[in-house]
Amino acid sequence: AYLEALLEQRLGGEKVDILTPRDPSRRGAQLSVVVKGRDVVAVQKALRARGAVVDERKPDVIRVAPAPLYNSFEDCRKFVAML
Repeated sequence: AYLEALLEQRLGGEKVDILTPRDPSRRGAQLSVVVKGRDVVAVQKALRARGAVVDERKPDVIRVAPAPLYNSFEDCRKFVAML
């Protein structure tokens, strides 16, 4: 929920759209994010080079799954800044 809120507040509409259902009962921890106006493979490689592990689904989706046991609020903030 925290990463979703950050993405919406800082990048929503202009740079990204979240495809994952908003209702927590209809989803797991993973977010599917449409990356607008950029090559998704290049975005995935750039994120990986900076330490973020995501996967891509062509033509324009990255998937990210922050895990509370491993990722901090700061990790989420850094991810959004990288994106």
